[in-house]
Amino acid sequence: MEIRRLTDQDFDDNVALAEYAFLYTLSDQQKEERRKRFGDEIVWGAFEGQELCAKLALMPLEVYVHEKKLKMGGIGGVATWPEKRRKDMVTLLLRRALEEMKNQGQLLSYLHPFSVAFYRKYGWEIFTDNKNYSIPVDKLPARQNVPGRVVREVRDISVLKSVYDRVITRYNGAMTRSGNWWKNRVMSGIPYTAVYYNEIGEPEAYVLYAIEEKVWITEEMFWLNETARQGLWDFIGNHDSKLKEVRLKLPADDPLSLLLPDPMVKQEIEPYFMGRIVDAAVFVREYPFAGLGTHSRFSLKIEDRDAPWNEGTWVWSISPDGTGDLESVRTPADAENEAGNGLSVSIGLLTAMLLGYRRPSDLRRFGLLEASEATAERLDALIPARTPYLPDYF
Repeated sequence: MEIRRLTDQDFDDNVALAEYAFLYTLSDQQKEERRKRFGDEIVWGAFEGQELCAKLALMPLEVYVHEKKLKMGGIGGVATWPEKRRKDMVTLLLRRALEEMKNQGQLLSYLHPFSVAFYRKYGWEIFTDNKNYSIPVDKLPARQNVPGRVVREVRDISVLKSVYDRVITRYNGAMTRSGNWWKNRVMSGIPYTAVYYNEIGEPEAYVLYAIEEKVWITEEMFWLNETARQGLWDFIGNHDSKLKEVRLKLPADDPLSLLLPDPMVKQEIEPYFMGRIVDAAVFVREYPFAGLGTHSRFSLKIEDRDAPWNEGTWVWSISPDGTGDLESVRTPADAENEAGNGLSVSIGLLTAMLLGYRRPSDLRRFGLLEASEATAERLDALIPARTPYLPDYF
């Protein structure tokens, strides 16, 4: 078996496998459009001789972690012909992808799982949830008639991006978006848009949406302040004669229940994307820990069979100003020096902890983090609290 990056000559085989695996058919025009871009895409395949048996796409992206930009490798399009399954081809592809991401300085990796249990085996873990609302039209927020105005069908990406870029750093793990990402990913297939402008004409909120069978479907909604948020709700409420329900997908900590006149509406927490740290030592050095004014040291045991450079025991230190460091343990005495400050965790749960999905004390209480109560509480103080959220999909 050979693992290699696909070339232009592999395009037709790549499309055939993707169409079969994901149950869609591209038109001739769509195939030619994709063919033009294929040389710029990073797709790895597992081959038996000249036959493409399995493949995955690797996307070089960038995300915010506590407002700091870090490189991330997005994995998508994982597919195997059914007769080639259960031959460890995806295992080999994922390990090769991890090596490539490490070499490219991509400190995190994301993917949307067909099966959480499957990808947990390889070190990815759920790190973000969506909070989905289904609100009957008679339970929408009361109209406030706030100042400013809402303009429909604003498709100027620079306007939408100006709002997104100011709002999204409130969350952990969200993507920075290039102009091409906005054009080809975010805006592709969006039926309607609306932007709220304040009294002096500055954009402060937007919503991307569809209306199907009297149901408003919110694809994305961001606002800079409560006046802007209410401006969008006034706009949505003005559709009441043609709607029976409004559906939204918002961050897990969204406080809409407190803002609705009657919060007894359907609310659903949906686990969404999985992530994993690619290079633990570099990630810890780049991570902005809270500066507590004193030095902290721990013995950290990481379980990571698929990225062996992370596997093992480390001395984890965090300086008074919040700068982290991981030093590989060379002798048992190094770990013993941190007696009482030891912890053991899988790479996936370390990712979930550092991205803010679960606090260390919670993981310890659930039996997912081996650590003393004092160590977990110290980590609670060192890891800044920020809600993870990813509005994108790939």
